[in-house]
Amino acid sequence: MGKVNIFTEWAPLKEVVVGSVFNQSSHNVDLSFKVFFNDNVKDVLLKKSLRLQQLLIDERQTDLDRLATLLTQLGIKVHRPSELKEITPFKTPYFEDHTSPCDNPRDQILILGDQIIETPCIWRKRYFENDLLKPILYPYFKDGSHWISAPRPMMKDQSYDLSAMRDNINITEVHQDGLIEMMFDGAQCLKFGKEILMNVHTENHRLGLQWLQRVVGDKFNLHAIDLCDHHIDGMLMPIAPGRLIINSGSMPAQLHKLPAFLKDWEKIELKVEHKASYEFNLSSVNIYANVLPIAPDKVIVFHETVEPDQAMIKILEKNKIDYIHTQLRHSRLFGGGVHCATLDLVRDEKYEDYL
Repeated sequence: MGKVNIFTEWAPLKEVVVGSVFNQSSHNVDLSFKVFFNDNVKDVLLKKSLRLQQLLIDERQTDLDRLATLLTQLGIKVHRPSELKEITPFKTPYFEDHTSPCDNPRDQILILGDQIIETPCIWRKRYFENDLLKPILYPYFKDGSHWISAPRPMMKDQSYDLSAMRDNINITEVHQDGLIEMMFDGAQCLKFGKEILMNVHTENHRLGLQWLQRVVGDKFNLHAIDLCDHHIDGMLMPIAPGRLIINSGSMPAQLHKLPAFLKDWEKIELKVEHKASYEFNLSSVNIYANVLPIAPDKVIVFHETVEPDQAMIKILEKNKIDYIHTQLRHSRLFGGGVHCATLDLVRDEKYEDYL
């Protein structure tokens, strides 16, 4: 098995986790849900509970299984989370919810070098989700990988920094005095060798940034940036040294926020919108920027259809980006594209300072 080994988003991919929506059910629309999807959930008529149609779940699972097969055929070792055999209600001293499958494994695990870092997710429903990844992670630990978990938050209503959420008409809670807690996701970080770009939008995130910088010490430099509510991999994706794919809807007006080391990188706009509309959508209309690099300038792209989007292909070919298409339906509904739905474990690379 060996150790986990990740320093960038673009080096040749050797081992990966592909998520699963097996036994997905409903979403409890509580404060944590509204905060987690703040940028995309604005409907004042939002119900207290949202149930997903079984047909959509089955189609998503089929496409995730096909993605796993595709990666295997490319010579990449694929791991799958344990199936959620039973949806189990659970209760902590501060909230209650029910268990969910590991559909976007990148969210609560950050791999840096030979470290497995569990991150404390903001969405209460996902409190026990990483249990489904433990059969995958333990062999890496036994072979020498370091494994650490951030402090688990209590997730009281008072734990959330709502100061950046006031434009969400669903969030009406008023803060009382309470302890703002560390809450952040691995998907808020993009890896550039020694440099790590981390989206920091709230005090919850800022505490996570401070903790993570102390954990990694001098080996990595963390750069805070505020581009969106949480996950950064739908905003931009490095595909090779010096090259970025960017979200054409949100990023062009925010390029000035990028740290100095990315100012001169080439920015390639993927001008393709995901126009599907359901009862609700949890991700950006420009989610197709959420590609999975499998080698420098070689990416897996996705679309709702069996055939790739021709506008997307023209952009990739114009910029000499090698691509492989996979059908991945309902990505806005499930809150993640092909990058979110996977977790890199091993890439063929060494620690480098790309500056």
